[in-house]
Amino acid sequence: MKVAVLGGTGFVGHHLVKKLLEARHRVTILVHRQMREEQKHQDINVIYGDIENIDSLHKAFENIDVVYHLVGIIAETKDKKFDKTVAEGTKNVVKACVEKGVKKIIYLSALGASKAAKTKYHQTKYQAEEAIKTSGLDYIIYRPSIIYGSGDGFVSLLSKMIKWSPLTPVIGSGKYLFQPVYIDDLVQALALGLTVKEVTGKIIDIAGPEKLEYLKILNIIKKVLRKKRLNFYIPIAVMKPIAYLLEKIVVPSPLTREQLLMIEMGNTGDISTMKKLFSIEPIDLENGLKKYLR
Repeated sequence: MKVAVLGGTGFVGHHLVKKLLEARHRVTILVHRQMREEQKHQDINVIYGDIENIDSLHKAFENIDVVYHLVGIIAETKDKKFDKTVAEGTKNVVKACVEKGVKKIIYLSALGASKAAKTKYHQTKYQAEEAIKTSGLDYIIYRPSIIYGSGDGFVSLLSKMIKWSPLTPVIGSGKYLFQPVYIDDLVQALALGLTVKEVTGKIIDIAGPEKLEYLKILNIIKKVLRKKRLNFYIPIAVMKPIAYLLEKIVVPSPLTREQLLMIEMGNTGDISTMKKLFSIEPIDLENGLKKYLR
């Protein structure tokens, strides 16, 4: 099958492209910066551009059957904004798909996407979903929880802190719930979107088997790393002005007020549909970490 992957050099995209190539699919990726050597592969067709440029999308979608839309941002930068990149960018993707005769679009959204969401991140993810649902294209929408694995931006950061610092910072109470999903489980579900007909037209939560307090997640990482570390609690009220200042002086900010709100909200879902339609039994956090974390 001829497949285009938007965001093919990112954390999820890199793993997905590898999986698609192993399954003998013909893969085109759209990239907006020079690729690193380890990202290059002789069987990948590379188109330079971005989802804000409709002409580059037309080139990327030439003779393509299915588009994976994985592009997203977790914090705004000078050039990348939630409205422009996530919402408007997805409208561009949909328009180019229709114009180039693409049969299906598979979109990586997020748990918590909602019209009434408290964060712009989740609001624009919902707007992107709506653009896809009303496009007339076949579609699948995946809503993952926090994704972890080699090269992620979550566990990798926590593991570095645990390795090198005697104290582990915890924002707020640490009792907010997450449902981390291992990258291999997510990628398996994404790849099966090409062949499992029953998932077309559905929105599917993708998450791990455990709903874990953040404190429990830290304890599991410490256990796998064989490190004993004390937790250092920082009240949310203290972090909010710090996040505000960081937003003003660092772009992109390593911590934003929206991210603090998302932390307080937690992030869990219902994986019954994932398990039923894809026959996936997601790995638990401890055993997932043991596959790659040292």
